[in-house]
Amino acid sequence: MKHNDDLVLDIIKNNTKSLTAYEILSKVQKLKKIQPMSVYRSLKNLQTQGKIHKSNQNKSFLLCNEGDHEHDHNPILVICKDCGKTEELEVNTFSKLLSNLKTKANFQFQNFQMEVSSTCKGCN
Repeated sequence: MKHNDDLVLDIIKNNTKSLTAYEILSKVQKLKKIQPMSVYRSLKNLQTQGKIHKSNQNKSFLLCNEGDHEHDHNPILVICKDCGKTEELEVNTFSKLLSNLKTKANFQFQNFQMEVSSTCKGCN
């Protein structure tokens, strides 16, 4: 892994909420001079390696629950609409449903990720 990838991954690991690319860039720039494209490249690398996920709902990035599952998985991202706290869940029932859908659909699924907007206990 490249040094920039390590910096970006450490920043994502050390946050309780998901971060946008701009937030990550701002935090990395406090540590070293870096161009925005380098951060975007690192985010893409980390996604490809299965180390992080990108939320389509709020365009932010969060750490993949390493070790809890295979990296070829279909996460459920639960996002607090108030504070942005994001958690990744693995639910066997969801995996079975997705498997059933793959069998019945006339499409080859490339990527499937469910995102749930909710309120966390801290904001409730």
